[in-house]
Amino acid sequence: MQISERRSLRYLIGMNTVHLGNNYLWISYESLILPLQIQGVASSQDKGIILGIFAFVGTSVGVFISLFTGVLSDRFSIGWGRRGPYIFLGSMAAALVVFSSRISSISLWWIFLLYSLVQVFSNISAGAYQPLFRDLVGEGQRGLATGFNGLFTLLGTAMGLGLIGYLTGEGLYSLSLVTISVIIIATSLLTIITIARDDHPVHVGKLRLKETFLDIFDPKGKSKGFFHLVLGSFFFFMGITGLSFFELYYFSDILKATNPENLVAISGVVVLAVSTISSVTFGTLSDRLGRKNILIFAAIVGGLATSLIPLLRIFSDFLILGAVIGSCYGVYFSVSKALATDLSPGSEAGKFMSYFNLAIGGSAAFSPLLFGSILGIFKNSSLVGYTVLFELSALMYLLCLLFIRGVPSKPISSPVEGR
Repeated sequence: MQISERRSLRYLIGMNTVHLGNNYLWISYESLILPLQIQGVASSQDKGIILGIFAFVGTSVGVFISLFTGVLSDRFSIGWGRRGPYIFLGSMAAALVVFSSRISSISLWWIFLLYSLVQVFSNISAGAYQPLFRDLVGEGQRGLATGFNGLFTLLGTAMGLGLIGYLTGEGLYSLSLVTISVIIIATSLLTIITIARDDHPVHVGKLRLKETFLDIFDPKGKSKGFFHLVLGSFFFFMGITGLSFFELYYFSDILKATNPENLVAISGVVVLAVSTISSVTFGTLSDRLGRKNILIFAAIVGGLATSLIPLLRIFSDFLILGAVIGSCYGVYFSVSKALATDLSPGSEAGKFMSYFNLAIGGSAAFSPLLFGSILGIFKNSSLVGYTVLFELSALMYLLCLLFIRGVPSKPISSPVEGR
């Protein structure tokens, strides 16, 4: 159905808090906890490729779970609502796994198992909350809503890098895991409470897991340009998301930092502060100015800035370019999600927003494997390895531009309405 009710700022903020908790989890685990776990049991020459493999497999599983849950929540409700119960179950289980984890005295197989379980449960939640913008927010407010999405996503990321970077740098690993668990629970509950009166259950017959699984691969009712946006976004996020896995190693191996954990925390907070401002500002502006040209601008500037990183050897210079790249990320993150929401059929918002989430999750799976392989190939020359890594990352932005051209400048509203 067409959504005519305008949501209050309080409502938009509340429905987005789940993004803060989940991204606090993801950035903390992927940028600090997982690399430190692997570093504790693997050789310095092999840690990069092992990290890439673990990230690829674990994230790939998580992406599929997100897609399956998105389709499942379109078709079948459990408990009191369409999306809320899935958010609740996924978030509680992810928090429990993190709380049960241990950093030291563990094997590579145990590290891999824990990371995979965190990916599975957090993506059960993600598959259900991604379509909330299509379910609950009218088209005229989606840029603002996804701007807040970017705000809480990046705020969660900044908090994760800042607080968890500090705690792990001080050796307080158990406390870092406790804070992740508490924040996941608190933020998901706030979102569930906010959307409760509007999150109505759907009943489309019996639960049929086989049909639900097969429906994942049937993009019927697709709108013009949607999958161009998905592919373009995949390459944009390929150019930036995988770098976060290797930031700790880059500061240690290339910049020769004595305390690289602190540099990860500092750069994360500064870069993501800029990203947050850009996300909210341009997300809101895209409701008035259109979305496509903003995405093109972000891809061009982000690619140019990334290509210049190999020329730098001073952390302060890296921080400046990082802020530019982070700003482009914030712009693209919020505006692309608003555009994907515009193009998603209302009756299958869970499935189509999960398709879009493939761009983010898929890039998070493939980019660390690709970049980790590069570092493995050039393990005898870290400088060459990181130079190739950053230039290849810059190339991804160019590939993004090739696909974004196929997205309509002004998408047709609500291609398939209904719930």
